[in-house]
Amino acid sequence: MHMTVSEDTKRQIFLMSLGGVVGAVSGLTAVAFRFLIIGINLVFIPVPNAIGSLGWIIIPAIGGIFTGIIVVRYAPEAKGHGVPEVMEAYVLHGGKMRLRVPFLKSVASAVTIGTGGSCGREGPIAQIGAGVGSGIADKLGLSKEATQTLVICGVSSGIAATFNAPLGGALFGIEIVAGGILGFSVLPVILSSVVSTAVADISLRLIVGKPLSLSFIAPSFVMQNPIELLFFLVLGLALGLISVLWIRGFYFIEDAFEKLRTSKYFIPVLGGLFTGIVGVIGIYFEQIFHYTGALGDQPYIPAVMGVEYAFIDRIFTYDNILSGGLTLLATLAIFSLLKFFTTSATLGSGGSGGIFAPTLFIGGGLGGALGYIFASVAPTIINPTGAMVFALVGMASLFGSSARAPITCIVIIMEMTNDYFLILPLMVAVSSAYLVSAVLEPESIYTMKLARRGVHVQRGTHIGALKSVKVGSVMTKDPTILHPTMTTSEVFEIINKTHHTKFPVVDDFGNVIGILIAEDLFHEPKEDGTEYQVRELMNPKFLHLSPSCTMDSALQEMIKRDEGHAVIVNESEPNKMLGYITKADVLKAYEIAILNLQKAGADVEAIDPALIVDVENLD
Repeated sequence: MHMTVSEDTKRQIFLMSLGGVVGAVSGLTAVAFRFLIIGINLVFIPVPNAIGSLGWIIIPAIGGIFTGIIVVRYAPEAKGHGVPEVMEAYVLHGGKMRLRVPFLKSVASAVTIGTGGSCGREGPIAQIGAGVGSGIADKLGLSKEATQTLVICGVSSGIAATFNAPLGGALFGIEIVAGGILGFSVLPVILSSVVSTAVADISLRLIVGKPLSLSFIAPSFVMQNPIELLFFLVLGLALGLISVLWIRGFYFIEDAFEKLRTSKYFIPVLGGLFTGIVGVIGIYFEQIFHYTGALGDQPYIPAVMGVEYAFIDRIFTYDNILSGGLTLLATLAIFSLLKFFTTSATLGSGGSGGIFAPTLFIGGGLGGALGYIFASVAPTIINPTGAMVFALVGMASLFGSSARAPITCIVIIMEMTNDYFLILPLMVAVSSAYLVSAVLEPESIYTMKLARRGVHVQRGTHIGALKSVKVGSVMTKDPTILHPTMTTSEVFEIINKTHHTKFPVVDDFGNVIGILIAEDLFHEPKEDGTEYQVRELMNPKFLHLSPSCTMDSALQEMIKRDEGHAVIVNESEPNKMLGYITKADVLKAYEIAILNLQKAGADVEAIDPALIVDVENLD
């Protein structure tokens, strides 16, 4: 029996095959990245071992030197937690990323984390995977939809291999990076996540003889009283509020570093010094609270530096490690607060790493503290040992609300712990945290970074996409010009022919010297009966803009000066006109932005009509 395969089916099979390739590369990358961090860590750990606590201040600063060079000189995309850059590439550039980004991101992040910077592995691996997917698509000349699909494959497979959570990884890419935006195929994403997890597991078995294990060994949860769900509801509401403080506080500290009047190369060094100082303060509290640090054969790192999943595991075994009582409460609260400062300083100053792990750290600490309080208030309902389940649910609640990814967090936490009895507490707490956070802060910890650039990827407005359109691409390059000696009657003739009402005025030497609009022509006649000349009516104080200026900035300047036009000039010769724009060109720029978004798979039908009316009524 002869069976034919349609072209569409062939394309799907081809794309799924590429998704598997991206997943395999991401799985290998996740393992290699982990060992790269350990290798760098082993190089620098002898420093504090030799000179004491001062070493923990020095080595993050040394890491800041290398990271600063990479980020400032070679790859600005490597700065920070990585996922926003992937989202921007997905939305505005059809998934295209520079090929150098995956390599430089891996180096910058490994140095940041390996020298004690407070951040996670998942953000870099997600960005590296996305870069691999984008690179493969670029080399094969694939369509934008296929490119976007492979980018999501890279993100998802990186997360899946990092946390041994294939379904959660797939949901991470779909829910967080793609959001409500269309333009990718789901099946290749799922396949890539499965392949990456399998490849990472096989690689670890071959290299160290151990499989890819669960991320956390958490206490099993068995709900004994339905009233417990009320406490999980309160937990969710509290962490929803905390997520807003976490988002705003994180970017407040980033702004503080960006405002420093010093070399951009030196700012990551200052961030490293600050991280180290807070880390040493953390060591002091470790001694007070009898915290033992790393697990197993892992090298010791201060609790609030590095990735430090060890601290999260210690929460779940606190009865053997910590003193309990108020000491436990103080440990969880203080370490969470210190982690907020070290992470914000590391990433806000220009370090490279993920935000996922630190958010789990903070959510776990604060969730555990609230769980202990709940157990103290209602011991007949909540078992004191079982109270640490609140730490686990707190992790999901804080990240789910901060990242606006409730489904991802519910699934990924169950996968990371292999405990599916947590479904009810997770659903109650994460959904309530999400609701509070969304009401108080419209942006997530990922989209906030893009919103500050004017790109709103999850609200559907996309007006900020005007920042992606340069003035030079929409300006009129050869506008109708007026000579300063022209009379009003001559100008009226030009208006009748061109139907234009705004004109730049250029002298005999080709210098633009003013702007004339039709309204300026209506004056009382001169006493001697002669006509006015353009030089007498024009406005010599007009708006000059560079061709590299964005349309968003141009529009803001027009509104600020109450002008409906601007002359585009050469930066090196500001008197030489390159082109001319009016507020009507905003419509042209807006159409270009929308076209780019449509090509990128954006749901432009969700744009607020009121915003479109505002733009259309500008001129």
